[in-house]
Amino acid sequence: MPTWGELLKRLQELQSQGRTDAFDVVRREALFDLANYTGRNAILYASAHLQKPRVTPELLSITNEDIEGFMEVFYGLQGEEIDLILHSPGGRAEATEAIVKYLR
Repeated sequence: MPTWGELLKRLQELQSQGRTDAFDVVRREALFDLANYTGRNAILYASAHLQKPRVTPELLSITNEDIEGFMEVFYGLQGEEIDLILHSPGGRAEATEAIVKYLR
């Protein structure tokens, strides 16, 4: 697994090549590395709350509408364990409970 410094170096390398998808490439590589390391599916579910500071947090938080997104992402995955990374300013407890219930 790469260190934070190695991730930044890889990102800068891709950006210097003019890659507009550098962040996405590094993110995908890191998730792939995590999945290989743990032997489990690695899922990142993120909102853009840091990139869109003028949008109210409620619009970028976990809500009941996110359940469909989780169902789409997890459908067909193999294995009984996952590594789930959530990047969100919070959300509704009821939505979180429904997502956990679905995942179980």
